[in-house]
Amino acid sequence: MGTGLQVLLAGTVVFTLVVLLLALAVLGARRVFAPSGVAVVRINGRRVARGPLGSRLLSLLMDNGVYLPAACGGRGACGQCRVEVVGDAPPWTAVEAAHLTAREVSAGVRLACMLVLREDLQITVPEALLGARRWACQVQSSRCITTLMKEIVLRLPTGEQMAFEAGSYVLVEAPPHRVRFADFDIDAAYRPYWQRLGLLELASITAEPALRAYSLANPPAEGTELVLTVRIALPPPDTPPETAPGQVSSWLFSLVAGDSVLVSGPFGAFRASDSDREMVLIGGGAGIAPMRSIILDQLEHRCTGRRISFWYGARNLRELCYRTQFDALAARHGNFRWHAALSEPEPGSAWQGPVGFIHDVVRERFLGALPAPEDLEYYVCGPPLMNVAVIQMLEDLGVDRDGIYLDDFGEPT
Repeated sequence: MGTGLQVLLAGTVVFTLVVLLLALAVLGARRVFAPSGVAVVRINGRRVARGPLGSRLLSLLMDNGVYLPAACGGRGACGQCRVEVVGDAPPWTAVEAAHLTAREVSAGVRLACMLVLREDLQITVPEALLGARRWACQVQSSRCITTLMKEIVLRLPTGEQMAFEAGSYVLVEAPPHRVRFADFDIDAAYRPYWQRLGLLELASITAEPALRAYSLANPPAEGTELVLTVRIALPPPDTPPETAPGQVSSWLFSLVAGDSVLVSGPFGAFRASDSDREMVLIGGGAGIAPMRSIILDQLEHRCTGRRISFWYGARNLRELCYRTQFDALAARHGNFRWHAALSEPEPGSAWQGPVGFIHDVVRERFLGALPAPEDLEYYVCGPPLMNVAVIQMLEDLGVDRDGIYLDDFGEPT
């Protein structure tokens, strides 16, 4: 019995030592792979930002009041949050490889959303970006404009005005939240659709803040307000039942007048050129936002004489927004016309316009008959598949890529 007890005790001691050694190894690995301490980032040789080692550069910069463009919300999908690292740059990631050329990598260019800080860093960014600001806005109004889209009007602090170009976007910060779709204020005309699809049973629950880019739908002359068109991001079809809806769009849908919203900006290079060439705007879904901003700015404020046509694709009449406003603009301005096409008009609807995908309608009813469609300028913003189809159609017609301006945010969140 004594010998057996000694063996048991020895085994216990060995097991305890192994556990302690493994724990020490884990702690050591954490020190290596998730270092503690403060990272110091010098920006353009004159500005300093500080934050925890192990954090991502994009988040650290935002916490220090430096706002980089990130249309995808920092998920590595848009490739816009570029910085140039001075000196030795960390190894690039597979995500960066999809956005950066070998020449850019050798020059030290990195995506701030992918760069994890292991040590102090020196970076350079375009000076213009240092002018972006963070704004504490208040919801002035929120209303449904289609079945799945809301127009949310934000009011800037009293006396403040955002100087932006038509076509710009802002980053919206959604805090940790728990919101139920059943609590959303959905118009009576659209609520049966939500009930039929079981959308009122969904919820958005997150313990982490999230970012998302939204184009401004109002012209710069109305810079004391920010108008967003927000489409609720639903779980894709054929995904598991537990798949969550988009965090930022869900949170925005829950807001009511008086609620606070943090935004940063303005950002983006999607804007009308200074040429006199005819403008052809092609959009779909929430992509109507920058189109509306550009059209209102050109017609109502710049009083341009350029010919402008706007082609918008929607699924059915319930998804067609701002129809009355665009009709009024066409009546007031002889150089503007607009056309809508429905891809799936509902049986019995009063729709008498074009039926089909918008890229096909534009080609069949307009561009296909032009002798030189490459002489026009094209502005494209819509769902990813629409963007691809439109660009392919334009290239098939001989339009050079530098004559196509694309505003692409990827999938909504």
